[in-house]
Amino acid sequence: MDLPGLLRRIDLSGLLRPDRSWFLWFCLTAVLLTACTQTTAPPTAVPTLILAAAITPTHTTTATPPLPTHTPTATSTASSTNIPPTPSPTLTPSSPHLLTPRLLTPASSPPPPIPTLVNGLVLEDFLIMDETTRQHVRAIYQVGQTLGRNPHAFSKLGDSGAITGYYLTRFDYPPHYTLGDYAYLQPVITHFRKSFQRFGVAVVIGISSWHVLDPARNNPHWCAPEEHMLACEIRLHNPSILLIRLGTNDQSSAAVLQRNLRRIVTFAIEKGVVPVLATKADRFELEYDSNNAAIRELAAEMHIPLWDFDRVAATLPNHGLLPDQVHLSHSDRNDYTDPTTFTKGYPMNDLTALFVLQEILKVVNEESALDARDWRLENGD
Repeated sequence: MDLPGLLRRIDLSGLLRPDRSWFLWFCLTAVLLTACTQTTAPPTAVPTLILAAAITPTHTTTATPPLPTHTPTATSTASSTNIPPTPSPTLTPSSPHLLTPRLLTPASSPPPPIPTLVNGLVLEDFLIMDETTRQHVRAIYQVGQTLGRNPHAFSKLGDSGAITGYYLTRFDYPPHYTLGDYAYLQPVITHFRKSFQRFGVAVVIGISSWHVLDPARNNPHWCAPEEHMLACEIRLHNPSILLIRLGTNDQSSAAVLQRNLRRIVTFAIEKGVVPVLATKADRFELEYDSNNAAIRELAAEMHIPLWDFDRVAATLPNHGLLPDQVHLSHSDRNDYTDPTTFTKGYPMNDLTALFVLQEILKVVNEESALDARDWRLENGD
């Protein structure tokens, strides 16, 4: 259609007449619409690439996962050819720092034990008390309790080595001792308060084993004429434990010493007092050490505690003795924070005595616990 020619043939002057103008505009509009409809080309298909680009935002929003989840996957895929493969999780734990405490301190492991070493020795090195002996100690102690023995008292039996102020007395005078790493032994000192400082009538300078049960050797100011020193001491102090340190002055024979000690131990047991035999540091019998051998043998035979102090003395200079080769060396204080204290005879004697007393308390307290349990069972508690 020739649109320009058509327009020239139209008399546009009619547009000036208001009554015809609307009709003319109507016709012109109709002609233009018809021309456009006939000359416009049919729509072509939109290229696939353009279509994909046009709809990608809409498709991503409605069909793909949220961006935080989708992004790591896309990044990992795009860079997988440039980054070395990640090691297997089974070879590299995700939290390796968590393995260290489990390896060093397993959850099922018990807490570290309280240190009980004395110059490299463990308790069993200087306190010999097997299960049979423990049962015997419980039985003796129980008899003593029925007889009214004082559970907070112990007595000493011995010669000049036991009648000195260096032997145990310092534990009743706090300024004269410092436990240091052995502070856990303080309850033992508290339990037996005032027994440490007591000398009693059963410690006598120069006595031997055969003097102990002889009434002629007693202290006449405190003891009855017919009482020997051990009977007198038990009556006066009423102990539950007896620390026996004899043998230095027994020079006849080990057999005589053992026979006399057997009588002493038997008497203590009958009175409900737990006897503890101690070995000595000196070598009065020269290299034979026969008296200590007799003491060890008797303790095993009668199933009573053996305080084998000779084993501790073997860790000390000059076997823990003074130059006289009889009496133990000593220090100004029982200071167990001072390394030199662990080279002296009396301080190490005293420290190991605390271990002995502590262990006996454990044994007799086990008996008390068993009695309490049996009472609850019998009474339906």
